[in-house]
Amino acid sequence: MVPVYLVPSDLVIPVDRIARMEDALAAVRQWYARVLRGRTYRSDPLIVQVSRHRFAEFAADSFQAWWPLLQSEFKGYGLDWEDPDTKMLWVANGAGAWAGSDSENGGLDSIAEAGRIPRGDRGGLAVVGDSSVGGVLAGVCPDSGRTGTAWWCSWKTFEGTLAHELGHTWGLPHPDAFLKGFRCADSTAWTNMQCHWGFPFDSLLPYEQTHLRSLRYFEFSEDEGYRLMGAPGRVRGKLREISFDRDRGMLWMDGWGGGRGYLHGFVLDGQAVWPAASDPRLLALEIGLPRDVPAATGVVIRIGRSIAYQRSLVAGAPPLPVVLRVPTGSPVAIESEGEVGLGNVRWYPAPVP
Repeated sequence: MVPVYLVPSDLVIPVDRIARMEDALAAVRQWYARVLRGRTYRSDPLIVQVSRHRFAEFAADSFQAWWPLLQSEFKGYGLDWEDPDTKMLWVANGAGAWAGSDSENGGLDSIAEAGRIPRGDRGGLAVVGDSSVGGVLAGVCPDSGRTGTAWWCSWKTFEGTLAHELGHTWGLPHPDAFLKGFRCADSTAWTNMQCHWGFPFDSLLPYEQTHLRSLRYFEFSEDEGYRLMGAPGRVRGKLREISFDRDRGMLWMDGWGGGRGYLHGFVLDGQAVWPAASDPRLLALEIGLPRDVPAATGVVIRIGRSIAYQRSLVAGAPPLPVVLRVPTGSPVAIESEGEVGLGNVRWYPAPVP
């Protein structure tokens, strides 16, 4: 799953709201692991994307313009939700309490199909407005509980909304599609993915659990998520580590829309070497020029003694994803001829992401 905090080009980047997003994403992934008895999905780290579109463009037609504008924009970035291997979540700054989602190959048509039909096993997209976050930070909405000034007005409800909309991307419809007379006011309201304002105490109906556990997206344990790469064992030249939690700064790289921000990363000018691991891993990151660095730069990644990646960066070029297998006992060295940005550098503990 690819989570994106999306900011229209004419809005100020809300640093205080972004600060809470990583916690929400982790809570949702942990919730799925609990209700599915240890099975959950993998997620990339959060990225912040400044759109090329203004807020008024998105707000057209009662916010329905978010869908076509963002689908076209992100397809140009190489992030297409109709890709069979991509689930995308856009948390949209300024989109109010609006939310929607879609599954590229549809969803269940009956309870009997659960576990038998791979609906929702391809691409998917969810869009969620961030009003709950702003309400909590302003002291208007509570951190938890089922009460508030509106149904969405609770931090835990916001987390539940993320879980709910992601459920749709995996092919789960609302229970009232199958259960005649179903109401969220019933005593069973916290046992399904529709009535999500009881998060994290809500659960999933048996057929919902059966369906999700049958999908390839739910083949992972909670421990099989990414691990951010720490400081290297050896540095030659200059290396600056960026941690959003520590200094509220972000690594910004241009080339896509109004710029892309990474909450974790490095700016390297020289060589950084990470020691060999005792098990096979997957190295993943995005490489590009940091903002305000106009000079061309070359970058090389060596795994053991072999060159696994090599690229020349020029001004205006967008950051690009890199995914490399790292065998047991192989150190990783990243070398640059000038300043290069390394966004969301992370390990996966298993060789397949």
